[in-house]
Amino acid sequence: MALNEIEQIKKVVEKSNHILVVFRKDFSIDALSSALALSLVFKKMGKLSDVICQDFQCPKNLAFLPGNDQVKPQLQNLQKFVIAIDIKNDKVENFSYDITGDQLKIYLTPKSGSFSPDDVSTTNSDFKYDLIITLDTPDLESLGPMTTTFADFFYNTTIINIDHHPSNEHFGQINLTNFNAVSTTEVLYKLIEAIDSSLLDKDVATCLLTGMITETKSFKSAMVTPHTLEVAGKLLSLDANRDTIITSLYRSRSLATMNLWGRVLARLRNGPDRRLVWSLLSENDFVEARAEEADLPDVIDELIAFVPGVEVVALIYHYKGTIRVIVQVLKSHNAIYLTKAFTPTGSKRVATFDLPDTTLAEAEKKVTEQIKKQLGEQSS
Repeated sequence: MALNEIEQIKKVVEKSNHILVVFRKDFSIDALSSALALSLVFKKMGKLSDVICQDFQCPKNLAFLPGNDQVKPQLQNLQKFVIAIDIKNDKVENFSYDITGDQLKIYLTPKSGSFSPDDVSTTNSDFKYDLIITLDTPDLESLGPMTTTFADFFYNTTIINIDHHPSNEHFGQINLTNFNAVSTTEVLYKLIEAIDSSLLDKDVATCLLTGMITETKSFKSAMVTPHTLEVAGKLLSLDANRDTIITSLYRSRSLATMNLWGRVLARLRNGPDRRLVWSLLSENDFVEARAEEADLPDVIDELIAFVPGVEVVALIYHYKGTIRVIVQVLKSHNAIYLTKAFTPTGSKRVATFDLPDTTLAEAEKKVTEQIKKQLGEQSS
């Protein structure tokens, strides 16, 4: 009988020696919470693992999550370059090296005789990791440059893909995707419980509950099911720190974020069908609100949460002398596709680009007309 996805994952994890846990560059709280929960579980299982997210910086309001300081911002030291010397006919008396400019020179002194180029061979070691687990990531491109820099690694290493979004491309050798779950953390709970329920402790439960709370807007989402509430109840019974989660996520908004939020709301505009909403921010808005560019993701999340029916949010702003744009999408839209005329960077979920030598008004016209055009083509 064929194994189901959970049984396959359990078997592959048991055989692995060192696991790489990764999530998309424009990460959600659900993605980070899932990764930290899984890292804690692997530690309890005695498994080596590393958590990596491209250019990761932990937001201040998520500093309460156990293990957040263990997330690395780059994938490095993936393989060792091995230089092998045949010493069958002559042993090594001395070994030294030095670096001259851009060259590493290695010096070997034989006990007798000499070494020849034929005695030297080179190769690469095996990859550091023998298993990759992606979380809350729709496609490999969303992980950032690491997938192209280390293309051989991602091509030749088994990938377990865990997600709850219908947009997921099922790029893994094993795909654990549940589109009826409200969050990736809900999917992950079922997996951990199936592997060994004793792995679920207070810290793991706190991570999992954090993801569920953020994805459901404190269980107000229409996607909440009886199973969701059942899982949340089990996590609370494990002493998941609900009070800390709520305080950190919803009661610690900075004054700068709130000021910026007010300015965005005051200039909020929308298309005729309200699928697209957008707002403008001047450079002076940042100065008067005492805010930084880093405050913008919170503002966009608020827009998505509180504007009914919105599918695409665009924030057009003047910052440090340049017009910049962030476009975030919901449902089945692709942010890169919608803004392809501007050569954006980012992922299907969030695209960013600059419009130099443009005024806010000109940028507004260009961006909204392009997105409306693409939305029309997408739905036709």
